[in-house]
Amino acid sequence: MKFSICIPNYNYGRYLGRTIQSVLDQNYSDLEILVSDNASTDDSVDVVRSFDDPRIRLHINQCNIGFAGNLDQAARMAGGDRLILLSSDDLMGRDALTTYSQFLRMLPDEGERAIVSSAEYEINADGEITAHLRLIRSPFLLPEDRVPSTEAPVGIPVYRVPGPELLRRSILGMQNPFHFATVNYPRRLYEAVGGYGGGRLTNPDKWFHWKLLSVADTAYFIDRPLFSYRWHASNQLAQEKKSGALKFLSDEYLSAIELTDQVLAKTGLSRADLERAFVEFDIGRHGLAILARENAHEARRVLNFGRAVYPHHTRRNLKALLLRLILPFGPLAESLGRWLYRRHSKTSLKHGVPVVLDESGTPVPVSTNA
Repeated sequence: MKFSICIPNYNYGRYLGRTIQSVLDQNYSDLEILVSDNASTDDSVDVVRSFDDPRIRLHINQCNIGFAGNLDQAARMAGGDRLILLSSDDLMGRDALTTYSQFLRMLPDEGERAIVSSAEYEINADGEITAHLRLIRSPFLLPEDRVPSTEAPVGIPVYRVPGPELLRRSILGMQNPFHFATVNYPRRLYEAVGGYGGGRLTNPDKWFHWKLLSVADTAYFIDRPLFSYRWHASNQLAQEKKSGALKFLSDEYLSAIELTDQVLAKTGLSRADLERAFVEFDIGRHGLAILARENAHEARRVLNFGRAVYPHHTRRNLKALLLRLILPFGPLAESLGRWLYRRHSKTSLKHGVPVVLDESGTPVPVSTNA
């Protein structure tokens, strides 16, 4: 089983060497490292060329083709059986690929239509595990998803959710079901959905993972941190939070309208279910969270976005109604927004999965300290 580790990069020369080394340090050797540099202006290319290992291949884009485009460029180079897209500032644990390989080999047909992911640590710019969010787990797992019969190869808890069911849960929460660096999937599934594609301004991986689930049979989650996600002021998630409410909402709205009726039918959800979820999470809760950060102007823009795209559901949504009622109160609205945000920041979906919003109003995984 050959793994293709695809690393998209832009101006992360200060982290890229450590990322590549974390892959080379694997106690599993059947791998390739494919770096696609998006016309960096720092020393990224020199960093890649400093490694003398035939398993490393470098592609340099002549111009910057955007984040999603570079993800696809890195993946198109892959010749392995299974792909992992690894951010150029994140790290692989030494036994990540061995663990995945051992687990996949016990699945029928070696998991030809299965997605596998894991927990991950959050680390800071210096590579230290942070105290406030040390272990990131999937937000969509229920106790009954655990399958002890599949745990023998890895000796740790394993959860299994059918692809359509995990997609259903993800749609109801308007969330990304996976952590980017940890997701491992067959190359044929990547090709079946046409890769990442364009059309997303800030968050192409959520839409891609939704597409993957629409064609995958099963998703497995290994409850051990096999990767480390690096949080710093210039990483992708931080940039998304700085980009403004409308870019985020545009991506979310595209994900809502581009889900086909055929895919929705697999999940048992209606178009109205999808629209109500969008208004609940991306208008009501997102708007309250932005207001809690003392940004009434952005919160008003979020509410107006909901009124424009789904006026009927926005009028009927309690949180959107609260937002509409308190916004005219100026500074008092921000105080009320903070109170309402604390009151509504943690709830449960219909299927019992807890959902938490971060300070930007973005749903984030439930996390525990390890």
